[in-house]
Amino acid sequence: MNSEDAEAWEKALISVIEKEIGPSAVQVIKDRLLEKYGTTFRQSFPKWAVVEDVLRENFGDGYVTINSKLIDEIAHYKTKSVSPPEKSEFNEKEIIQLIGDPEILLLFNQVSDKSLIIKEIIKNSKLPQTTAYRKIEKMKKAGLLVKSGFILSSNNKKIDKYTVPFKSISLEYKNGKSIFKIGPRKIIKIN
Repeated sequence: MNSEDAEAWEKALISVIEKEIGPSAVQVIKDRLLEKYGTTFRQSFPKWAVVEDVLRENFGDGYVTINSKLIDEIAHYKTKSVSPPEKSEFNEKEIIQLIGDPEILLLFNQVSDKSLIIKEIIKNSKLPQTTAYRKIEKMKKAGLLVKSGFILSSNNKKIDKYTVPFKSISLEYKNGKSIFKIGPRKIIKIN
């Protein structure tokens, strides 16, 4: 278990409990976790069922709200800047061909200013699922789409979020030469 992950988990869990139930609830949950399972918030990181049991025991259906808000809250505590790929890592010819594809451009626009999971990208694009998956794989391979974090599913599995690794792409034709320019951007990645 990564100590950064466990720390982010603990901070997010405390924050959500304080916001949703109240500051005094944090100590109630801490005490009950220790009493019933011999664990702390931080140690409970890989054992969400233990925390969920204590929340359900103490707050009934209120644990459902905490469960859904916890995922959002973790993102505020566990972020770091990641440098985008260097220009040399991009295949310029392939990127130009892909950006020229109207379907890829539609997918590209879905994540140009935010990170989404693949299911959301496809849904928002309204492309047929098979076509969209095939195009997304081409985008990932070319470096047009990069991981930028994750969300947790209802069964606590990580689902990757994706975004574009640059803020601009341009192709200029000057003095008989094509000039390809990429304006990289910092990506906030949630591990």
